[in-house]
Amino acid sequence: MPELGTSGSAGGPGWATTQVYPTERLGLLVDRETEARDSRRLALRLKAAKLRQEASVEDIDFRTPRGLDRSVIMSLAQAGWVTAHHNLLVTGPTGAGKSFIGCALAHAAIRRGHTALYIRTPRLLADLALSRGDGRYVRRLAHLAKIGVLVLDDFLLTPPSIIEAKDLLEVIDDRSQVRSTLVISQLPVEAWHPALTAGDPTLADAILDRLVHDAHRLALKGSSMRRRQPPPEESSVA
Repeated sequence: MPELGTSGSAGGPGWATTQVYPTERLGLLVDRETEARDSRRLALRLKAAKLRQEASVEDIDFRTPRGLDRSVIMSLAQAGWVTAHHNLLVTGPTGAGKSFIGCALAHAAIRRGHTALYIRTPRLLADLALSRGDGRYVRRLAHLAKIGVLVLDDFLLTPPSIIEAKDLLEVIDDRSQVRSTLVISQLPVEAWHPALTAGDPTLADAILDRLVHDAHRLALKGSSMRRRQPPPEESSVA
């Protein structure tokens, strides 16, 4: 016999208007519980990612001319590059929106079930140096190696020392072809080797071989988008 849903039923107010068989009701309850569980997991992954900006692909501005191809961004948003363990290199001048786009694509990957972590490269190197002194170095490297998408912002903002270049190589080598690294830098990729060579040419070769191989590239152009933002209105005084 079919059951008639009531407003006080476990399914909620909307169940009062339709006849629902017990098996159908069970299926609906299972679906709702699955959706709630997925939402909780997504919220946890987003919190753990510590993304610098609350950015999503839907919020990317394609009207401003800066060399962005909508079809390329939408393809990257499917996170196939993450599944294939490829890297993504986002470069461009200050204020071009590199960090926003990087966070938006990391957010898209998180929505598709991947884990992520955002960190500025100078802070990562400082943390690794500190962890070497207090015994956390190996554990820190192991943690970074497990993250699906590691977002390294401000990459090569300053030339790394030999020790810092070695730390970068450890991080990138652990992830090469088994995880994805999203690099954000003001320097064009062609200028990375000279910047790294200040430490050691051999280390520079090793780092770039692992980063650039099978990497997708987004090279942004144009002037700073921050300049286009209108100034805040001054409050009038009576």
